[in-house]
Amino acid sequence: MQGVSFSQNRMRLSLSGKEKEYHYKTRILFISHSGELYGAERSLLTLVSGLQRLGRYEILVVVPDEGPLARALYDEDIPFRIIPFLRWIGFRYHAVAKYYRRIRNRFLLGRLVREAERWMPDVIYTNTIATPVGAMASEKLSPRPVHIWHARELPGDRSTGFGLFDYGTEASLRLLARTSDCFICNSRFLHDQLAPRLRRAAGSSKELRTEIVYNGLDTEKYHAESPDQLRKPADGTGTPLRMIMAGGVGRVKHYSEAVAAVKILDAAGVSVLLDIYGSGDEEEMRRLAKEIEGDGLEKRVQLMGYRSDLGAEYARADMLLITSRMETFGRVAVEAMLAGCPVVSSDAGALPEIVLDGETGLVYRSGEPEHLARQIRKLIDDPSLRNAMIDRAREYAETHFSAERLVTEIDRILRDLIAGTKTTGADETTGADETS
Repeated sequence: MQGVSFSQNRMRLSLSGKEKEYHYKTRILFISHSGELYGAERSLLTLVSGLQRLGRYEILVVVPDEGPLARALYDEDIPFRIIPFLRWIGFRYHAVAKYYRRIRNRFLLGRLVREAERWMPDVIYTNTIATPVGAMASEKLSPRPVHIWHARELPGDRSTGFGLFDYGTEASLRLLARTSDCFICNSRFLHDQLAPRLRRAAGSSKELRTEIVYNGLDTEKYHAESPDQLRKPADGTGTPLRMIMAGGVGRVKHYSEAVAAVKILDAAGVSVLLDIYGSGDEEEMRRLAKEIEGDGLEKRVQLMGYRSDLGAEYARADMLLITSRMETFGRVAVEAMLAGCPVVSSDAGALPEIVLDGETGLVYRSGEPEHLARQIRKLIDDPSLRNAMIDRAREYAETHFSAERLVTEIDRILRDLIAGTKTTGADETTGADETS
């Protein structure tokens, strides 16, 4: 062997003066900001599993701890490494914690770079904008790999205390823009909020490519076991109507609006139960528990804690409530729609892209628990509307939010980037066209 040269997705071997081309799998190094299994991590798992099955990608996932995601990757036979880096986003402003995260991530960056140098990825793919280590590593490698950001959240500010960048918002946006070969957003809402800010940060020196790709789910996993489960009466037997909520607990979720709606319905003689599944901000959990107790709703509203798989809960519930005002997608809405569980959601964020009012669910005006209570009553009082929405919601979810569609879209983007072609991005994506 006289020489080896690499060109992203192929290599040439010169043997005795005769050159022959061999194709090999494109190597993608995925970076997960978390080792948990919430929406972003589940979407990542769905994506890497699907790409691996295509047979043209070699995948390595870097996770920060030995959590549920690492166990799921192991079960799926997907290679991974554990490097205990931290997020660069805080959920409360705390100067000491901010500088600790910056120092620790700088220290661990060298470890990630050495891992990448050994593995030689063609692409570094950072899942969410909550950690910078993949982008920073891409700038230290030679030749520099393609770097992709897959955004699933918005930067926060001091008023919310949610999603504050350790390096400051403007400096962080400049880093996001500088290190991006493609910026993927998981909803039209997120794209419209984030892309203009990134383009301003990039300035005129760089053309920023953006794409809209909705999260994808295994559509078969959440199907109800029998048609009877899709047609059960909301409250025909006199038993309490069972509602559920799911997701991380935090101030932006506004679970208090659902508690207030339960109080309104209870006062009107409508028997309802609300089970809240999820964990998160301990301060918010304590505040919510105190509010439930103060309203005398301990027998009506229960904090159930984290549950890794809610399939059985969707099947048993009469409806799902979503009160968040900052959802950049809304995975639990799609899960419920696939399971035949009607959804009542707020009109904020990306939720209206999933829950089409009167078609795939009902929408209430954020900040108005009275309107939420009326929408719940509407589902109870009109079984024909409820059943029609169940059918339309499932069809819509299967069409727009399948794992197959996610993998197909990301595969298209990866092959385009590797080939070095330039396309216009978000306005040409399937997801963008269908939500404009």
